[in-house]
Amino acid sequence: MMSYFFFGLLGALIWPIIIIGLIVFFIVRHREKTYSTHDKEWYLRFALSKEDAISQLFLLLSFLFLGVTLLAFNRDLGDPFSWHTILLITSIIGLVIAYYFKTVYTFIFSLIGAVNWWNVQAIEWVQNKDIGTSAAFVGLAFIALLFYVLGRLHEKKIKFKKFALVYVVLGIIIITGVLFFFSTRIGLEALENITKRPLLFDSWQIALSLLIFISSIVGVTLYSARKKLIFPTEFIGVFILTALFSLIALLPEQNMSIQSSSGYYLSGKGVLWALVFNLAAFLESLGLILSGCLRKENWLINLGAFFLFLLIIVKYFDWFFTLLDKSFFFIGAGILLFVVGWSMEKGRRYILKKVKTESQ
Repeated sequence: MMSYFFFGLLGALIWPIIIIGLIVFFIVRHREKTYSTHDKEWYLRFALSKEDAISQLFLLLSFLFLGVTLLAFNRDLGDPFSWHTILLITSIIGLVIAYYFKTVYTFIFSLIGAVNWWNVQAIEWVQNKDIGTSAAFVGLAFIALLFYVLGRLHEKKIKFKKFALVYVVLGIIIITGVLFFFSTRIGLEALENITKRPLLFDSWQIALSLLIFISSIVGVTLYSARKKLIFPTEFIGVFILTALFSLIALLPEQNMSIQSSSGYYLSGKGVLWALVFNLAAFLESLGLILSGCLRKENWLINLGAFFLFLLIIVKYFDWFFTLLDKSFFFIGAGILLFVVGWSMEKGRRYILKKVKTESQ
């Protein structure tokens, strides 16, 4: 049952990444048609021209056909390898091709394929050892943090600026989705369910994988900080989130709710974790805006403002939907949407104007 929950949650996190990426791609393509070396944010375009877009699309199709071919051969040979092993092999080949030809399309799908391989493989490891799926889920958060710091590291070279953008955006969206999910009542119930089994040390594969992830995050973050590729606020944020998810991987069983005659209520632990995740989600959204200001990146400011607006709306529905009469609830929601939207749009425009003035 927990594996189905995990796969459902994975889909809820991965597919929005693809959809948002496509939306951003078409918006940027419509805004900028040709490449210019004087454009500061040229790397926001996935393709530099129509010809480049078509060539990348054909290379992506060849990559997808490669995966289908390997699956067909594997089936004809009697399935000596599992399907997720084929997914890993195809993703590695795709990453090599993407780095060699500097193709963003193939790079995105290869990264998503590698992330999906980890989740499927981690679920298999924890099910064989009857370990709580929190360990597998924490691995996804570590991968997202690693993506973010790898993205900042890739910004060191101009030829990898597009790859850096992909790493950073994927890392931000996954981490934000995880924090948003666990800050809700449904997320807290899920956290209670995934901590009801033995600790991760019963599986050496999971323990070793998480250790490698943590070591990679620490190493890349320290190196990026030494090269001044990340700001102190980003440095602190990455290590705080790493410590938070490491704690979740080691958690024993957590009783988040108390059942009474009138329904379910959050226990003391539930309230504590609700405060932790809500505060983390709020500070993460503010941190994106701050990072965008420091880096003078308008897209990051807009993304942080969008997540902050979304967080406020989600919290309103999560906290007041069952407490207010439905008519008052929706009237309040309309007023809240108007006030918050107007205020954040005004603040966003002010920040963007200030960043533009400082850049000039």
